[in-house]
Amino acid sequence: MRRCTGWRPTGSRGRAGVALLAIALASGTAACPVAAAGAVQSEATVEVPPAHRTRVYLGMWSTHLRDLNRGLVSNSLLGVSYRGWFGATFINSFGDRAVTVGMQRNFSFSSDRPVATGLGYRAGFITGYDERFFGIGDKLPALPFVQLLGVVDWRNVGVELGYAGIVASVTLNWRL
Repeated sequence: MRRCTGWRPTGSRGRAGVALLAIALASGTAACPVAAAGAVQSEATVEVPPAHRTRVYLGMWSTHLRDLNRGLVSNSLLGVSYRGWFGATFINSFGDRAVTVGMQRNFSFSSDRPVATGLGYRAGFITGYDERFFGIGDKLPALPFVQLLGVVDWRNVGVELGYAGIVASVTLNWRL
């Protein structure tokens, strides 16, 4: 978790600056200022939410809501999310290798230590499907998708519950 030490806000502009700095640090677009306008030296810290930390994904189990009799199927997922972007590879329900990339955002997160919970989404592109996927998988090299996420983290271990149209999934991850 990145921390910004050595300064504290003063006045209403300083408090607004803390919020903007936290957002910028979380997205990786800002460095920690040593002394900024409206700030004085101190030992205050601004913590980046755990939702934005790098995650390594180590497994996924999914089920198709149209065919619940199949149960949860292991998809042998390996992936990573870094500063709001993700990439992964897995075996899809047709037994083919799939690759997915895109952005990942969390819009609600609570970090009551040691357990943290959150809501978010992924939006991106996925390859590895053919005409068996709604009859369009063979017409496009990569298909767009959106996935809603629920996140539960315990220390550095996390579980994500995902929903994308007709598929529900459970993914394990390790936060770095």
